[in-house]
Amino acid sequence: MKPLPFLLFFSTLFGVTINIHNDSIYTLNATIYSKTNIELTTVEIRPSHMITWSDSLFDAKDYSKGPFTIDFTCPNGDSYGTVSKVAQNTTIYAKRSRGRKKCGSDSQPKPHQDFEKNQPHWKY
Repeated sequence: MKPLPFLLFFSTLFGVTINIHNDSIYTLNATIYSKTNIELTTVEIRPSHMITWSDSLFDAKDYSKGPFTIDFTCPNGDSYGTVSKVAQNTTIYAKRSRGRKKCGSDSQPKPHQDFEKNQPHWKY
């Protein structure tokens, strides 16, 4: 038996699959919500990694149907970004989400430098 027909058959067993790429430099949590805003699952994705989320083994009648919303959060709970209206059987990327797209100290504004230590350079 050739592997390709088997893989094609196996991929049709799932009602919904979403490939989630974390193309950011941060470890992110991806929370998947149904179209009725019910939380379906949360997964942790390391930087430069991808996971595939699937629902409905063997095409059960109670599987979640899209569109979905994927909310990316930083490990400290800060919001990284959100992808809305995600269709089933699609691929999304963290960097293409809407939001701040920063975690930790990168998400905070730089502190004000002390004026006495950093005097301006005047040109005469």
